[in-house]
Amino acid sequence: MTATRSHVQLQALRARNILIAAHALQHIVSTSLPPLLIFIRSDLGLTGTQLGIIVAAGAVASGIFQFPAGLLTDRFTPKQLLVVGYCLTLSGLFLLSRAHTLPGFVLAQAVYGMGNSTFHPASFTDVARATRRSGGLAMGMALHNIGGNVGTAAGYSVSAILGTLLGWRTALGTIVGAGALLILLFQVVYPELDPEETQDEEEDPPARQESADATTGRKRLRLNTRWIPVYIIAAAAFLSGVFGRGLATWLPTFFADARGSSAAVAGVLSTILMLAGAGGSLVGGALGDRMDRSHIVLIATLGTAGLIGVLVGVPLTGIALTLLLLATGFFHSLSRPCLNAITSQVSPRGKEGSVFGLVFGVMSMGGALAGPLVGNLYDRYSLETAFLVISGFFVLHGIMIFLWGRSKYKLSPSQRSS
Repeated sequence: MTATRSHVQLQALRARNILIAAHALQHIVSTSLPPLLIFIRSDLGLTGTQLGIIVAAGAVASGIFQFPAGLLTDRFTPKQLLVVGYCLTLSGLFLLSRAHTLPGFVLAQAVYGMGNSTFHPASFTDVARATRRSGGLAMGMALHNIGGNVGTAAGYSVSAILGTLLGWRTALGTIVGAGALLILLFQVVYPELDPEETQDEEEDPPARQESADATTGRKRLRLNTRWIPVYIIAAAAFLSGVFGRGLATWLPTFFADARGSSAAVAGVLSTILMLAGAGGSLVGGALGDRMDRSHIVLIATLGTAGLIGVLVGVPLTGIALTLLLLATGFFHSLSRPCLNAITSQVSPRGKEGSVFGLVFGVMSMGGALAGPLVGNLYDRYSLETAFLVISGFFVLHGIMIFLWGRSKYKLSPSQRSS
């Protein structure tokens, strides 16, 4: 029995570590486009609104397909979904490298978005399974987010430098080739996690059976009520998506346009902000296992919005700008482990894949709004104005999570604790 338990724990640890690396790859791919928008706009003469439409196409496709991907995660295995998703993602990126017209870009982004939709429902479901043996759900989510932070940071610099040296089309093709090699490695070494083996042995058996045994009207009502927190978190995630995708997509362009930086320097500056998110995720995970997670989310959103205001309003340079970017990236990522842990907590039993698919899908739809919204504000006013507007969405996200934490729809004792 002890040997079996040890084997399960080792498999869970192995899966968690591989998923951290996979998250880095996914974010390298997803942030390859933003720095290249500078080259695409120069090469093809597209407007900010048209660039926003291109970005939105990927976010819409990802948003639409994430909930179905979550349902498939609950039915099949996360590994199967991840491999198929990576293949679609890289196919979309290849089509993007060959596109010459706006419809071509939109089609490529739609294929990319379909593939990207599988990653979060599948990976976060297995991360939650892997952390149940060792505890510390928020820290497990934090380590997973750190992979994303590092990948995002690397993606900005890698694509910006490749675009400068090779051109934006060849840069995308190079990333596709590297991604294909990593998919083969993932297929060989990633273990399958049995959801029953990784289940916490101390869970309350009656609670585990509640959703399956809803035979009376009262129990059906209880089951439906348990989904209310999911819908609240999903609505808050939409607001977070507007800010997160708007910032991630347009940050390099902001540095190039508003600060006069070259594409390579803009990529490096964006890397500094996103890399600081690794520290924010680590601290957020540690705090999220000790403090009220809704409070941490509110503090992080208010701090981020204030720092964005300084970024767009004060023309800092050198060390001062670097410190500001580090602080902004830290606060921005501080809330992510808490939000992901909350999402896992509110998931009805056996439905984590579906819930993560719903929450990340709605978040992607918020990102879809961010593309044309920021692009239009960019054309009409400035990126400084656009960044202030989307910061307001992020503050509303924090307020909503905080109010949820103080409401009657917060977790009851009969639900699973982290």
